[in-house]
Amino acid sequence: MRSNIPEVKQNTLIFTLPNSRMESSLLKSKPRILKHLRDKLQNYQLDFEIIINEEIEKKFAYTPKEKYEVLREKNPLLSKLKATFDLDV
Repeated sequence: MRSNIPEVKQNTLIFTLPNSRMESSLLKSKPRILKHLRDKLQNYQLDFEIIINEEIEKKFAYTPKEKYEVLREKNPLLSKLKATFDLDV
């Protein structure tokens, strides 16, 4: 659910996720999530829909090397730190 902020259209929350693994995880939790939201918002017509958009998959880093590259893009001095202390990824 941290992958993006859901859109709201009438009584439907629309989650756009990058892959089917995240979709299946969210679907497993759907009953609990809906119960909580319906109770808190006092809206018992509330539901949610999941859309898979594989283009947003690129925003996530999964392997240690990918994580390093993302961090290095944010802070180029990370390369110098890695070289100075002869660190591996």
